[in-house]
Amino acid sequence: MKNLQEEHIEITNEVKQAIQHLKIVFPAHYGKLYYEAAHTRDIELKPDELLTREMLDEKIVRHIITLADCADQAIIAIENKNQAILNTILLETKKLQEEIQELQKVVYEDSLTKSYNRKWFDDTILDHDKLSLRDNGTIVMVDLNKFKEINDKFGHIVGDQVLIHVTAKLKESKGRVVRYGGDEFIVIFDAHSTSLEIKEKMETILHYFEKVHFKFEKESFKISFAYGLAPFTRGADILHVVESADKSMYKHKHSQYSAN
Repeated sequence: MKNLQEEHIEITNEVKQAIQHLKIVFPAHYGKLYYEAAHTRDIELKPDELLTREMLDEKIVRHIITLADCADQAIIAIENKNQAILNTILLETKKLQEEIQELQKVVYEDSLTKSYNRKWFDDTILDHDKLSLRDNGTIVMVDLNKFKEINDKFGHIVGDQVLIHVTAKLKESKGRVVRYGGDEFIVIFDAHSTSLEIKEKMETILHYFEKVHFKFEKESFKISFAYGLAPFTRGADILHVVESADKSMYKHKHSQYSAN
């Protein structure tokens, strides 16, 4: 008898298979496929697990109307020097800002690790063409070593806790952490961070995990990761930058295995 988590893992893999041939996958399409797959297994998704295009559209339209109304009132208030109206607009704008921040969490946050997700990366780091980088900086690819073995031996609940802990440590680097795949992360540093500084931060995190033992029942285990850096400039091709970071990461991984 499969537990609910195992069911969701199978559904996720099923949806991945269904969309792998598509060049572009919109969130609403993914959500629709996921809902249909869950429904065939008699799994009823909770309201907070559902994100439809209609839900987003309704919120976005409401925010646009509120913002437009605030702008109209602000123009009138400024022209008439009406401080009372400006104070009211300020309160409305603050409420709107809070709602938008909550909406951004739904859209841009990885539900497990609370890091950024791929959509955030595409919308924030990439330019409008989704192919080139918007600014200067450095990408660090991070891949956990032998994570599948941990999942297979100790179960996905333990594996999830490992991912959460790794994310928390990566955030200490002060880079922006993105869950790029199952056990693969990207950490983005701005142009003010040098390659040497970034390497020192990553090595500090790596040394931390060399000393820490994770415990499950009577057994314990350690985790490690490989990483690779790729500096980038504004307008650079994202595929080339990610490939460069990926190659650097696998070179690091190979050196770790050779050392062992």
